[in-house]
Amino acid sequence: MSDMLIRPYEGIGPIRFGMQRAEVRAALGGPFREFKKTANSVTPTDAFPTLGVHVYYKLPGSCEAVEVASPAQALLFGRELVGSPFQLIYDWLRELDVDAKLDDTGLTSLRFGVGIYVPTIKNDLGVPVEAVIVFERGYYP
Repeated sequence: MSDMLIRPYEGIGPIRFGMQRAEVRAALGGPFREFKKTANSVTPTDAFPTLGVHVYYKLPGSCEAVEVASPAQALLFGRELVGSPFQLIYDWLRELDVDAKLDDTGLTSLRFGVGIYVPTIKNDLGVPVEAVIVFERGYYP
């Protein structure tokens, strides 16, 4: 499972927002580990390291967001995001969503429920996209 099609505000690949932890694990298969992303995390995150996927849950344990990195590939409207030069993705996504917000670590589109993560864009907009987060409505205020 390397290519995961993003369905804005619905899910990505075999995952739908609102799925319970056991359903997500069954849909993705493969080994996983459960961990707290931060000290303040209320619910554990599931990491599927061989797939390059992190799944975030809200109480009572339903999927609210999915982060994808290599070797997985997130596809938005047929375009590969992970590994593509950030500048190209930025220009393309801003054409589709003029309200997409640039910050110190990437770009967030509330129109499509997608965040592009590039921790080094302060230094070079041409660096490749490191990860993509896809989220349900209300995940970001």
